Amino acid sequence: MFVPTVPVRLYGVMGVNRLISLAVIAALAGASAVARQNKQSVDGNSGAAQVSFSYKFEGPRFYVRVIEIEVGSNGSGELRFTRGESDEVLDCKLKLLPATISRIRALFEASGFLNSDTEYQGKKNFSHMGWVTLGARRGARERKARFNFTTNLQMKELEEIFRGIATQEMSLFDIENAERYQPLDLPKQLDVLENDLKLARITEPERLLAALTEIAADDTQPLIARNQANRMVDQIRKGKFKSPVKKQ
Repeated sequence: MFVPTVPVRLYGVMGVNRLISLAVIAALAGASAVARQNKQSVDGNSGAAQVSFSYKFEGPRFYVRVIEIEVGSNGSGELRFTRGESDEVLDCKLKLLPATISRIRALFEASGFLNSDTEYQGKKNFSHMGWVTLGARRGARERKARFNFTTNLQMKELEEIFRGIATQEMSLFDIENAERYQPLDLPKQLDVLENDLKLARITEPERLLAALTEIAADDTQPLIARNQANRMVDQIRKGKFKSPVKKQ
């Protein structure tokens, strides 16, 4: 029996061509999606991994006249500050706890900070208490907002969180210097730190545990300082001190 083969071959060629066409379309669609994703990254609409945050305090009347913090979405950043009559800029690296950077990111996002032109300065003027500048950057998009008083709840909490970060890191800076160069000044530095803890001025009490535990176990440090450090370690582990970071 005669079996026609040509149509079968034709059908096979057409099927292959169709598959090739579909593959080309799929490749083009994938390339288009990548291009859109890259454009979003440039325009500032990409994921949270691209975002970074900043804080600046300026208060010429205060002992600590300038404080600047820059931190990425992974919690790594830097603190710079100027205090006293010196113009020297002191700096130190910092690494925020995951819960802290998560809260910072959530507050900026909840306020729609990057896509908003809202002015956060309240009707009252407290410029004598210094100025705060909060900033966020994602890709090519960046925004900063400056105020000395605000009724916006998200901005108030962000201000308190960043100021608490600065307070804890400056305390650790001073404590380390006292340990190395002025051991007799260590009890005073620990007194200041404990007072800030009681007043909820420290953003991450847990961040202090390593330094305090080291002091408590160091026989070369004054006994009063070791006892102070040991007491604070116990209180922090029991959750005795509040933080400006509110529960999400």
